[in-house]
Amino acid sequence: MASPQIIADTEYLPTLLKLLDRAEKTIDIMEYSFAIGSATGRLNRNSAPFEIADKLIEIKESLGKKIRIRLYIEGYRETASRNMVTAEYLKEHGIEVVYGATHAKGFCIDNKFLLFGSTNLTQQSILKNHETNLLLNDKKAIAGFNKYFEFHWKGGGHGGVILPPPMIADGVFKDVLVDMIDRAEKSLNFSIYFFHISEIEKAFIRAHKRKVKITGLIHHHDAFALSYVRRTRGTAERMNDAGIKDLHYGPGTLFTHSKFLVMDNKEVMLGTGNWLHEDVEVHPQLYIHLKDPTLATNLTKHLQKTLRTVKRHRKEYTDSISI
Repeated sequence: MASPQIIADTEYLPTLLKLLDRAEKTIDIMEYSFAIGSATGRLNRNSAPFEIADKLIEIKESLGKKIRIRLYIEGYRETASRNMVTAEYLKEHGIEVVYGATHAKGFCIDNKFLLFGSTNLTQQSILKNHETNLLLNDKKAIAGFNKYFEFHWKGGGHGGVILPPPMIADGVFKDVLVDMIDRAEKSLNFSIYFFHISEIEKAFIRAHKRKVKITGLIHHHDAFALSYVRRTRGTAERMNDAGIKDLHYGPGTLFTHSKFLVMDNKEVMLGTGNWLHEDVEVHPQLYIHLKDPTLATNLTKHLQKTLRTVKRHRKEYTDSISI
């Protein structure tokens, strides 16, 4: 199997549409947020999410009973009202829908391809955010995603399933992250949206004391979910005070929504869970852990490129670049 392909930022939409065009038998989708319109039901037909919905409908109408398209979608948290508008629209066109609890995001096509990572199906996430996904044809990864999907499709909940490697279900990702950080010898590179787990924070500080080079991109804004933002800033400030200086805030006007860690340019953890106790203990998540030096090196280069972009736009934003 070739190394997974990194699908970042605005690459997501054209990549996904091309993948969907290849579908012949099955499309299984897990999404936290899929918004083709407002919570009141007003559709935005000129949006990227609507383009995806229309593509799914086009495929179903073209192939009919030859293809099964299933959507497992968040039905409880704050995104649920917009999700319902999308889900009911898709159901009208023959697409199967189950509502549940999930923060996972991914498309599995014909059990051959898996597009998985941080991108929600919203206009903001698809066209504006810093997002990072992987496109894989790894049979083991696909088997893990399928097991997770079927478990939730049949009514399963958080913490109820153990996945075969390289996939990691729910809060287990915390222990894997801590282990990777504690095994690092040379470098740790990461990007995260919200971060407030003391075990991960302390592991980074231990690594710094071992002279491991640590570089991080961390999100911040002043618009909403401010308790999470303040907790994340507190983590970044404590790490900075401990001597970890190569930490950077992304611009508040563009969400830094990626969630990944690269260890020694040898191993990668990438997924959907924020580094928050809530995302470990309550909200269903999905991560992948790969020992793949090529992917690890490419993901480090991707982070460096993103940081250069942030720095080039420094004058455009009022946000501070460094912690």
